[in-house]
Amino acid sequence: MSNYKDRWNKMHKEYFEGNIKYDNWLDEYIKIINESKKEIIDLGCGVGNNSLYLNKLGKKVIACDFSDEALRIVKNEVPSVKIKGFDMLNEFPFKDNFTDLVIADLSLHYFSYQETIKILHEIKRILTNNGHLLFRVNSLNDINHGSEEGIEIEKHYFEIEDIKKRFFNEKDLIEFFSDWDIIDLQEETMTRYEKDKVLWKGLVCNLKSK
Repeated sequence: MSNYKDRWNKMHKEYFEGNIKYDNWLDEYIKIINESKKEIIDLGCGVGNNSLYLNKLGKKVIACDFSDEALRIVKNEVPSVKIKGFDMLNEFPFKDNFTDLVIADLSLHYFSYQETIKILHEIKRILTNNGHLLFRVNSLNDINHGSEEGIEIEKHYFEIEDIKKRFFNEKDLIEFFSDWDIIDLQEETMTRYEKDKVLWKGLVCNLKSK
């Protein structure tokens, strides 16, 4: 696992261009964001694209990542944002019902089926009843970024060189979020990278009573 962490630290250090850039995918969900009354969890924050966006809206944010280098960049670029380092495969360092909004942008698609289920259970645990998860994940149509390349370990889960990636279709997402209220689910193309990236974005609501 330490080698995996080293890989992410190296990647963030090499590819960070000196300033945080974000696309405006969260604009569509501004009502949900504005209604949040608690600290928002930016889960798998990377170098802080969404943390910066939320900070500019005046929201309190906790930027969370596995990579020490990513968190260093976030703290340097957005000093008012709290940071928290942990591995998503472990229990999250937050109490039950801690927040009403979790954002997981391109951070939920690196895990096996059972690991993904475990992570979603942890997100449900720290969310209030009727709290929301906003997410983006790889689409199975994301051929520019490795879909159906490498060795298929599980259905739609591939080992590509030294990294494992999951790619989703709509059926997969409906299965993974079967015990959530799916409010919005859209496949779209993001143009922030050198090559266009096809992804799914979604808004789901936590229903603890189900």
